[in-house]
Amino acid sequence: MNLRAAPVLFAKSLLTLAALLGVACSGSEKPGSPSGVAGSVSVSGGAGMGGGAGETSSDSLIAPAGMTVAPRPGINSVFNVIALTLKSGADGAELYAAIRNDGDIQACNASFSVELHDKDDQVIGNGISGLMVRHFYEFTDGSGTVEVCVEPGEVTMVAITSVFLDGSLADVHSVVYQSNYWAYLAAVEIPGVTLMGVKPVARSGGVAYTGTLLNGLDMALTGPTVAIFPVNAFGRPLGVAYGGASSVVLPPGGTWDFETAAVGDAGVGFNAYPMGGP
Repeated sequence: MNLRAAPVLFAKSLLTLAALLGVACSGSEKPGSPSGVAGSVSVSGGAGMGGGAGETSSDSLIAPAGMTVAPRPGINSVFNVIALTLKSGADGAELYAAIRNDGDIQACNASFSVELHDKDDQVIGNGISGLMVRHFYEFTDGSGTVEVCVEPGEVTMVAITSVFLDGSLADVHSVVYQSNYWAYLAAVEIPGVTLMGVKPVARSGGVAYTGTLLNGLDMALTGPTVAIFPVNAFGRPLGVAYGGASSVVLPPGGTWDFETAAVGDAGVGFNAYPMGGP
């Protein structure tokens, strides 16, 4: 078995991907969306979602409030943002988003990129990363190649922890996003890498997360990692807690007990993803 897709899951790495039997997809697919506009969902921190630009609200879908989030017309794929956080981090601007697959096929090896625009619609920032995944597929051509995918209707998350921004967060008026993925037409879902018993634990730096990672693949897994996203009541990700063990090699069926780094805002819940560390 060849687990080719693992590198795209790392939040600080994004590979150029090409694959046998794969179909690259972007704006050519325009699925229906909750807004009733094919292939487009726009959200903003409007009335009832907090104060002016630069402020945040713990019960909002978008932070800072007042910021507009929309797909790039014509070239976005099946993925649509349903909640987003843009905030200052230790190394500059950080962006976290909850993203739904509004297509009718599993979307694999998906990338997600953003542009930050000011009030005059000028680009003042950008960033890119890979989407988190929980589902594993194997080609049926006998090659043993394994890909990682987001299911139709599934909500996943992304962390861009090194957003380039020429200015301050107060200058950001809107976020324009686009995504790309591969659709594998001859693949079947298989057991993959899963998390069990994940729970928050109080630490001096805030809240960390502990749990167990299970390697359900029929190959050894080297350097397991996890990514845990604390969320607010609307499912908006507030940050990310990473954990990893570069020296660990898990055999098929092996487990790894992990603890992530701590985050300052634990929200009201969390979403956990295997193989999502830096």
